[in-house]
Amino acid sequence: MRLEIALQACLPVLEFGLDAYRDWVGIVVYQGEFVARRRILDEDGIEHEYDETAMGEASNFGPVVLGWFDDFAEADGANVVIHEFAHKLDMLNGDADGCPPLHRGMSLDSWIEAFDLAFNDFCARVDAGEDTWIDPYASEDPAEFFAVCSEVFFTGSEVLKREYPEVYQQLALFYKQDPAKQDA
Repeated sequence: MRLEIALQACLPVLEFGLDAYRDWVGIVVYQGEFVARRRILDEDGIEHEYDETAMGEASNFGPVVLGWFDDFAEADGANVVIHEFAHKLDMLNGDADGCPPLHRGMSLDSWIEAFDLAFNDFCARVDAGEDTWIDPYASEDPAEFFAVCSEVFFTGSEVLKREYPEVYQQLALFYKQDPAKQDA
């Protein structure tokens, strides 16, 4: 299990190094899904607490929490490790917002345009009840869209390249890898 987690966690940073995972330590692993306690403050300043079932979680400066599934099918096809570590990369410049710190030479305008257009299209497709090749969870918010697209980039690159080629291109620049080319 440790080796599988390490290998999957290293895949996103393979071309730019482990320093991208700086400023935090620790991975907590649960068998399967786990229950996370949530607190939110509503617009009236009232705090609400509730429990939420999760497969993974990442927070600024905190550990990565993973639900481990012995059978990949139990995770509904999700790659929880890549997903949560993508969130950690996204958090390198603050809260997870779907826009990690880009490498020198990458265009922020191009990133925003590609991801905004794709996210809006994807949300419309999910809202219309369309079956999508990408997990509908990606429609939650831009941070989840980035994390789910990162999963698909590494585990189903041809799907992402076909569905959202501009997002695929931005992720290829960001991760400095081209898995669809390697699969061909």
